[in-house]
Amino acid sequence: MSDSGWYVVQCRANQNYRAQENLENQGFTCFQPQLCLEKVRAGRRVQRQEPLFPGYLFIQLSEQGSGWHTIRSTRGVTKLVAFGDRPAVVPPSVIDALKLQTQSSANDDRPALRPGDRLRIEHGPFADMEAVFHRFDGQERAIVLLSMLHKQHRLTLALKDISTL
Repeated sequence: MSDSGWYVVQCRANQNYRAQENLENQGFTCFQPQLCLEKVRAGRRVQRQEPLFPGYLFIQLSEQGSGWHTIRSTRGVTKLVAFGDRPAVVPPSVIDALKLQTQSSANDDRPALRPGDRLRIEHGPFADMEAVFHRFDGQERAIVLLSMLHKQHRLTLALKDISTL
């Protein structure tokens, strides 16, 4: 499609995949960036693919507007995002960058934190100090090793209070 551009489709709540499937069945080219997230399910950490932009996906359309009217009546779709009466155009460079970024994160199968990873403590009395990840302690906490006074100390911190370096 040489005279085509990328546009944004707003999907019904929790129907990104349904909208994409139905649009692709009609012959449209769609792109839905995915993010690999580590979640806790039934006490175990699992990796899941989730939409980077929940409720939205990108669609490639002819700039003459052929086929635009069928998008609104597609199951799972709310509307084509527009400013006034003109659909919002997404530059191809943005789509290319998103494809590159999501491809590289999809190929990264390692867990979010591994023993020995360096961390920064973000909140609390040890804020802005560096530590080393030791292991998870339940669903919301981690045990980290903090070097202080020529000794390594074990601290249990909330996962929201640490970040990787």
